[in-house]
Amino acid sequence: MAKKLQVLMSAYNGEKYIIEQLDSIFAQTYPEVEVLVRDDGSTDSTVSLLNDYQKTHDKLVIFSEKNIGLTKSFLNLVAKSDADYVAFSDQDDYWLPNKLEEAVKKLEKVDGPALYCSNQILTDGKLNPLDNSNMPSYTAGFGNALIETICTGCTCVMNKELVDNIKTHLPEHAIWHDWWAYLVASYIGTVIFDEDAFIYYRQHGGNKLGASRSTLVMIRNKWEYLKKSRGKLGRQLEDFKKLYRDDPEKDALVDLLLASRKSVTARIKLVFTSKIYRQRTLDNHVVNCLYLINRML
Repeated sequence: MAKKLQVLMSAYNGEKYIIEQLDSIFAQTYPEVEVLVRDDGSTDSTVSLLNDYQKTHDKLVIFSEKNIGLTKSFLNLVAKSDADYVAFSDQDDYWLPNKLEEAVKKLEKVDGPALYCSNQILTDGKLNPLDNSNMPSYTAGFGNALIETICTGCTCVMNKELVDNIKTHLPEHAIWHDWWAYLVASYIGTVIFDEDAFIYYRQHGGNKLGASRSTLVMIRNKWEYLKKSRGKLGRQLEDFKKLYRDDPEKDALVDLLLASRKSVTARIKLVFTSKIYRQRTLDNHVVNCLYLINRML
């Protein structure tokens, strides 16, 4: 008998695409799938649509609760989960039928806490694939997770060991739920990045981050995003330092980043270290500039 897998979805005003996404989840080839949806205070017809859908899908569990924001909503669902595998889902994408089955196959080969994530196929609002939609190959690692996430939440699947650990180390100031999962997994376990894609990832005006991959647009967006996130990254790292302190080598990287807020010496060390990195060379140049002018954390 297949192990139980729960898909966690935080919904907010998702009436346009949520049923299509749920259809793709319940059409998965993996046999034991339950979906936990937490409505984060929607003001449209999302809750009504979910209630109607539940009448014909007994594996759908709905929590209609107050608005607490995307990240806390997902972490609330993590705390509620009780499965052998846990996946994150957006409310507006579309999954290929073998998405979960392929993730579980790879997770079963790993001992200890593990996080699976994958490439995506970028599409427009009508699920027509966009040009150059595939991501390049990524190198997962703790030094990367400190300042960037490569794990897009809608592709993430975690095993029970990782989920149980996250449940006992819930942060107050995580920037994104998927970033926190990547950070924890790269500290205590294994991160699997699959270059294959099993999800249509819609790009539209309602996307939180989107995924534009034009080089100039990416540089501009990353610069603006990193500047706007100033303070948030520092608080996330402070939370992490309080909750995880078992690996001296990795802990030293956290300390170096946090020290850079007040220390010129630390900022210069960050510019020259290869242990803390983003995936793209141009991104690293942007980050180095932000280190030097003390606008990163």
